[in-house]
Amino acid sequence: MLITSIIFSKDRPLQLDLCLNSIKKNFKDSSQNIVIYNNSEQFDKAHKTLQEEHQDVEFWQQSDSLFKDIFHAVAGAKNDFICFFTDDDIFFTPFACRSYDFLNDTGLSCLSLRMGLNIEERSHDGNIVQDLCKKAWQTDNGMIAWPKTIHGYGSYWSYDLSVDGHIYRKSSMLEIMDELCFIQPRYNWGNTPNVLESTMQRFWANGPNFILSPRTSVVVNSPNNRVQQTHKNKSGEVHDYSSEFLLDKYESGSRIDLDMLDFSNIKCPHTEIDILKGLK
Repeated sequence: MLITSIIFSKDRPLQLDLCLNSIKKNFKDSSQNIVIYNNSEQFDKAHKTLQEEHQDVEFWQQSDSLFKDIFHAVAGAKNDFICFFTDDDIFFTPFACRSYDFLNDTGLSCLSLRMGLNIEERSHDGNIVQDLCKKAWQTDNGMIAWPKTIHGYGSYWSYDLSVDGHIYRKSSMLEIMDELCFIQPRYNWGNTPNVLESTMQRFWANGPNFILSPRTSVVVNSPNNRVQQTHKNKSGEVHDYSSEFLLDKYESGSRIDLDMLDFSNIKCPHTEIDILKGLK
């Protein structure tokens, strides 16, 4: 047993089904998959169906503190390494390691599954800008590594604390979540993955400097819709599908076939995929 994956989900049964199937197919190192969900009432029926179709997945109802939920999930994880996903992430290419022991190097922050030499673009302020890796070198296990501090903070290449396909040591994430749980009441933070990711950034400067990734990314986030109000993340600019529309498709029996989707031009970790092309 190697990886415990924690997937955050809200009002996206069709997308979550795709996410889970992609992890099961392409990330077999993830031997324990936990979904922390916070659905609106109209999604209850679809969620029960989802649980029946994925009986090998643990489903945790989100409490009044997402931070405490994550702390308990990490503390009780069966494996020594933790990977975060959101329900609109897609694991589109197989990836496996014989061992993740190299992650125990204290100079290494994470293994990013969403990064690779194919990542060249970033959408910022309505413009597409280049976001290229500087001074990455190939490692002995065929991946690439680089110091995050040679990039400006906010570049994808400097951003090691993410909820989209990054693998961390269980012990390191437990320390972070322990502190965040302690100080959460003081700041009255919201309970969304975006808030979690934002608050994790307070550890950026004190954390390890090096990031590791496959030579080509294997995970992409497809932001076809937005289901939270704490952050104004861009979504649905190319392929806009509302949660209600996708719920209707799911409840009618439709599912998305991963093999029917096009991942041939992934240049950004957040790339809208026309997920309905895989509908069947």
